[in-house]
Amino acid sequence: MADHTVSFLNECTIAFDAAQQKMVFVSPNSKSVIGYSPSCFYKDPNLLFEMIDADARQKVVDKAGNLADNEQLELYYAVNGANGEKIWVRDRKSSGYGGPEGQKILLSVFNKFDHDATEAHDEALVREQFLNSLIDSQTNFLIRFDTKGCFTFANKQFLKKLGYKKNELTGKHFSVVTIPGETEMCQKAFLNCIKHPGKVIPLAHKKRDKAGNLFDTEWEFVSVANEEGVVIALQGIGHDVTEKLVVEREVKATGEKLNAFIDSINDYFFILDNDWKFIRVNAAFEKVSRKTREELIGFDLWEMFPVLIGTNFEPAYRKAASEKLTIQFTGHIETANMWFNTTVYPTAEGLTIFMQDITGQKRAQEEGVWTKNNLEALINNTEDQIWSVDKEIRYVYMNRAYRNQIFHLTGQEPASGDCPNLNKGFTQAEIDLWDGYYNRALAGERYTIISESVDPETNKLLSFEISFNPIYKVKGDVTGVGCFGRNITAWLETEKAVVDQNERLRHIASLTSHELRRPVASMLGLINIMDRVNFFNPDNQEIIAHLLTVGNEIDEVIRLIVDKTFVGDMSKDKYQIP
Repeated sequence: MADHTVSFLNECTIAFDAAQQKMVFVSPNSKSVIGYSPSCFYKDPNLLFEMIDADARQKVVDKAGNLADNEQLELYYAVNGANGEKIWVRDRKSSGYGGPEGQKILLSVFNKFDHDATEAHDEALVREQFLNSLIDSQTNFLIRFDTKGCFTFANKQFLKKLGYKKNELTGKHFSVVTIPGETEMCQKAFLNCIKHPGKVIPLAHKKRDKAGNLFDTEWEFVSVANEEGVVIALQGIGHDVTEKLVVEREVKATGEKLNAFIDSINDYFFILDNDWKFIRVNAAFEKVSRKTREELIGFDLWEMFPVLIGTNFEPAYRKAASEKLTIQFTGHIETANMWFNTTVYPTAEGLTIFMQDITGQKRAQEEGVWTKNNLEALINNTEDQIWSVDKEIRYVYMNRAYRNQIFHLTGQEPASGDCPNLNKGFTQAEIDLWDGYYNRALAGERYTIISESVDPETNKLLSFEISFNPIYKVKGDVTGVGCFGRNITAWLETEKAVVDQNERLRHIASLTSHELRRPVASMLGLINIMDRVNFFNPDNQEIIAHLLTVGNEIDEVIRLIVDKTFVGDMSKDKYQIP
């Protein structure tokens, strides 16, 4: 009873309402313990912290501010009394809810202590606090068991991860945080650790938190022995590897997918180390090289494929390796008559190479060039004019005949991209006319016209037959107009000559059937009445005279027919078709 009374008289209790910043209770003996009467604290609640020596004040304020509910804190520091004296106190702080309104209270219990007598204690306390701070700041788990497998210590990181408080785990068997299927495995590891003091025993297993959630952990355990060498505890350091294992599984799955993808692609893929040795190839490369992976892995590229030496593959590979450059090029292997589009990627280990077989494309390209050149030659070796325009009525293509004809007519040579209707050699009426032609074709109409122009050198009228053809996309949209022009001047002249000749022949036929028939009929009539028995009949003389007249008429008609056949305009003939 006496000890309790002495202890009570040496203690001063202060209850502080943190929310309202006011004192709830101050022990009557506060002046004898910390140098200030209760009234001082009631008047100035901030005195609770302001009385603390400046060297320790901020540290005490921070620790009190971070104090959790029902947590206790023990501090040692000096306070400056009302008369200026320095008083060393032990401050046991705790936080909880109380008072008439259930408000949060910061409770401080002060004791005086002999500073000189406790310096050694302080040093030990500082060392202990440093060690505890070091342990609690660890992101790893730190735990300790006794030889029966019961917890004697667990750091804050372990308790936080598993959701336990210190008093809920201390003294409990390790199996409370271990899944049943792994308890025996853990027991064997701990027994192994006890049998081999000082030997680090690794252990990977699942932990179970307070809510029953599982996570993967990795540990290293070692036994702790006393001075006699008897093992008295086991301690372990571990960490949560759940995310690490997830990442490793994802990386493994991704690697497997990548391997499957690489083996499934038709492109040829292989990896070389810095000594030019194969370290990986895909199935496509095995097929094209006609060598298995076993025949390639570990062997030198240049020894396996000497055909590459001297080709453009060799300098490209060597440059990518020496200068650490990504290089893309097209290479040809003559012995196989194959073309490859090749990309070389430098890595720390060597080179990663992708090769795409473009032999078919290359041949198609060569055939396309050959076809284009032949088509160009065919188009440019015709006298017909061929050209095309786009939807904006600008030249896309023109053959040589068209260029020459436009230059001959206007004095300006057209170029791709030019607008045909902006040529200075055309009048506005001609421009409007041709705009109409192009727009009709752009609207989808296919048609043919006859266009006439005057040769600037000979002033001769030239005639052209021009067809307009819409050019369609695959989907059916009109993208331009293809035009084909043919000089039909000579053809029209020939046609006109034939028409004229036919007209003359018609007139000749008319003359023959009308003008020649009459004298011939007269001649036949005279012959019929001639006295062929008595040739000297006087009447025959008259008939012969008439026959001479009729003969002259026949001769004149024949001469007219001959003249008009080679010379003339039948319309001027005195003999008209009725």
